[in-house]
This record gives sequence, C-alpha cells and structure tokens, in this order.
Amino acid sequence: MNYDYVKAILYAYPSLGRMCEAVGASAENKALLSYKSRRPTVDAAGEIVREIALKETLSALSALVDEMIESFSEEENYLLEYKYFRRKSVLGGRFADFSLGCTERSYFRKQNRLLLKAADIFSKRGWTEEKFLDETDGLFSRVMSALGSGQEQAVRERRKRGRPHSSDVSSS
Repeated sequence: MNYDYVKAILYAYPSLGRMCEAVGASAENKALLSYKSRRPTVDAAGEIVREIALKETLSALSALVDEMIESFSEEENYLLEYKYFRRKSVLGGRFADFSLGCTERSYFRKQNRLLLKAADIFSKRGWTEEKFLDETDGLFSRVMSALGSGQEQAVRERRKRGRPHSSDVSSS
C-alpha cells in the first residue's frame, strides 16, 4: 500500500501551523478586498470558502499529528523527529541525550513500523490518500509527486553534517 500522503503530512507537520495562518490570512484578505473584484461574486465567494476549508483541513491534520505524538513512546517520537520533523531545537533539547542503540537495519525497520502505525491512525480517523488530496486542494501536489517518483530526498530538509546522533545507529 502507498503511504506517501502520510509521509507528506509528517514532513509538513512542523510548518502546518504557519501554513494554516497564511491560508487564513489569504482568505481574510480576499474577503476584505472582494469589493474590488471584477469576477462574479459567486466565484470570489467560492474561492474564499475553499481557502477557509483548506485552513480547517490543515488545522485538523495538525491536531491529529499532535494527538498521535502524545500517544507515541519516546523512541517513536525520536524517530518521527529525526526523520520527518527535523527540528534542531527538539533534537538538541528534548532528545539531546537520547540513545537509540540499534543497528542501521533495525533503525530502518523501526521507521517502517512507525510509518505503518501512523498510517493506521490516519486511516482510522478517515484520512485516506484520496481525502487528503481532495481536501488539501493541490497544496501538496509537488510533495506527493516527489514522493511518488522516489525522490524523498527532495522533500526533506538537508542536514548540514551527518546524523546528529551517529553513535546511536551502528553500521553492523
């Protein structure tokens, strides 16, 4: 089964709050300036409604990931943070002394199980790939395209130097 939409949500999670604010501001600005529009009122109103719905979708996704994080173990949260969120302040703060202590092969297996667990949570809450694509109105189309063509490295933020906890994952 394809879980690219779950990866897209996880990669976007650190930015979902800012995206939500930006979409909300855009909808508000379009509403305030709608009196200047030469387009039919129905079209302008429809666009504003779509942006408000997108804001609500982003907010719901962010809340779902927040709930998921709270239900996960410390190790699972580290794995999410390390692979998907990549927030230096969290990795250097909360997880500064965290030791994963596993082989590289085990690390990838753990990441795969974590993705399946996240996908199960999204699925149980009604978030399918179809619903995600429909309700995000093309916002993640480039991310989904990159993930679908095997270019996950194009989606992730690049690290300056290797792994911050390279001793945590041995190469055996």
